[in-house]
This record gives sequence, C-alpha cells and structure tokens, in this order.
Amino acid sequence: MSLLIEDITPKVKWTTLGEVGTFINGSGMPKNMFDENGEIGAIHYGHIYTKYQNFVYEPAVKISRKNAEKLKKVQSGDLVVARTSENVDDIMKTIAYLGDEEVVAGGHSAIFKHNQNPKYLAYVFNGSYDLIKQKNKLARGTKVIELSTRDMVKISIPLPSYLVQTFVVSILDKFDNLTNEIVQGLSKEIELRTKQYEYYREKLLSFSKEK
Repeated sequence: MSLLIEDITPKVKWTTLGEVGTFINGSGMPKNMFDENGEIGAIHYGHIYTKYQNFVYEPAVKISRKNAEKLKKVQSGDLVVARTSENVDDIMKTIAYLGDEEVVAGGHSAIFKHNQNPKYLAYVFNGSYDLIKQKNKLARGTKVIELSTRDMVKISIPLPSYLVQTFVVSILDKFDNLTNEIVQGLSKEIELRTKQYEYYREKLLSFSKEK
C-alpha cells in the first residue's frame, strides 16, 4: 500500500478554489418550507452537519416546486458547503450531491460548481489538514462562526490529474465502506479502522507543492 501511495502522490500544483470552480451563495429555505408531499429535493445547511456524511444521493427533505423556483439549483456533481456553524471545526463542512435529479440549496450554504471529481473534492474539503488550517484562519465570529465565499476562493488545495483523483477516491471509498460495515458491531475494530482510514486519507491527500 505504501508503494502505491508514493506512486500516486507526485509533486502536484496547488490551486486556489477560485481557480478550480465557482461558489454561488444559497438563500432562503426556512424549515417551514419542508413538505412531505414536495416534488423537489432540498439540501438544508443544518442537515449537512446532522444527516449527511461526504455524499448525498437523495436529500433528506423536499419542498414544493413553487418554493424551489426561488432557490439556487444544485446539479449532480456540485458540492454544497455550509458557510455558518456554531464552532470553527464544523465550518465549511461539505457534501457532494451525486443524485440524478436537480435539487436546491438554501441559505447559510454555498454551491461549488466545478469540473473535477466531486468525491475527491468532498474528501479534500472535509479531510485535508492543509485546507482545515486555512479555513480555520479565515473563519470569523464568536457565537456564530462564518466563512464567506470571498474567503473560500483564496484556499489552496492539491489538484492532481482526474485519473489520480479517481484512484484516491477508490481507496478512500473502500475504507469508508469498511468502516460502515464495522459499525454494525465491533467497536474496538471501528477505532482501529478509523485511525487507519485517517492515516491513509492524510497520505493520499498530502501532495508536495510543485516548485
């Protein structure tokens, strides 16, 4: 495994998020818009913390088509990023939307549109120590922590080729799936596998800066 990691982590150019894609600020969507009979899936920023992990195929709630017309649209492959949080660690928690149907996102979130591997970007946004250090420095506030899209675009990430991104995702997905299976019963094994996952995630997402 270590040889594979060394093979796929060459010196890679680090690129700002502003160069990778475009952020669009969400707006609206109070909880009273949630509708069990709604036709359109809706990603609420609060659910990014409480209901989702890295990826979403079907949003937890729906709203009416009429209300959805007022909100920003999310296509398959877009990231949805939480812009506010009660603590600095949770700020910029991100999910990649991988469903087939167009959905919407509300306020306190930002939609990130790009042409990279969405799962790779979600892993980087949520798990790269370099990104976490950068966004923590840019976050503002005390009781409510905020991070503006004007600051998000300044953050730099390693951006290898799409082929390398896909390989990194295949490895991290395997650890994700294994961890989810272990959750069914073996708590001690969960801890060991989680540490192993975090170790390889950091290795896979740590690239030397290209000079």
